[in-house]
Amino acid sequence: MSSPRPPRRNSYDQEQAPRQPEVIYVRRRVAALFLLLVVIAILIFAMVKFAGKKDESTDVAATTTTTTSVEATETTSTSESTEESSSESTSESTSESTEASAEAPKKQSCELHDLRITATSDQPNYAGNVEPKFYMTVKNPTDADCEIDLDRDILRFEVYDLATNQRVWADVDCNASEGTGTRIFPAGEERHFEARWSRTTSAPEMCQQRQPVPAGSYFLHAVIGDNPSDAHTFNLG
Repeated sequence: MSSPRPPRRNSYDQEQAPRQPEVIYVRRRVAALFLLLVVIAILIFAMVKFAGKKDESTDVAATTTTTTSVEATETTSTSESTEESSSESTSESTSESTEASAEAPKKQSCELHDLRITATSDQPNYAGNVEPKFYMTVKNPTDADCEIDLDRDILRFEVYDLATNQRVWADVDCNASEGTGTRIFPAGEERHFEARWSRTTSAPEMCQQRQPVPAGSYFLHAVIGDNPSDAHTFNLG
């Protein structure tokens, strides 16, 4: 009779490690959960920080735009205020200057150069053989009568070629002056003289064989002594 065999062990039972205490597994679960929470917290922190930077950038841009707008408005307001002040100052200065000029006392004496002489003609353009008629206005702007010796300070009308500036005629070349002797030009008043031009050339003491002047542009001076008027232009057709 054979002896009984001992019971056979399963190889799985031989290799299976003994189960660890439950507390180890609890700790592992807690650690894994903690690690997961840390990762989630990091992600949330990163997202919040990124959003905060974006908001700050937007706020900075908005602030910059607002500041620029405010500065531009202030600059415009300042510029407008400066222009208004400048305009008011200019107006006041002009007004004060005009008032000062109006209130300035007039000269209490009168000499030849105090007289204001103006030259005009009866037409700006002359066709055909129409002879121009010239006028001289002499005004005394002072508070004193002006006594002028017209035999010494000759009163005359002179015509010049506008293109060449050459003198072509004067009424006193071949005729007596429109004013002679001693004349009184009263304070604040005007005196008027006139002459007619035959549209021919002339020169002092050369009145023979006077030639017709060609069509063109000319200018007139009305003169007393060495006090001339401004030039008055006209055309001959």
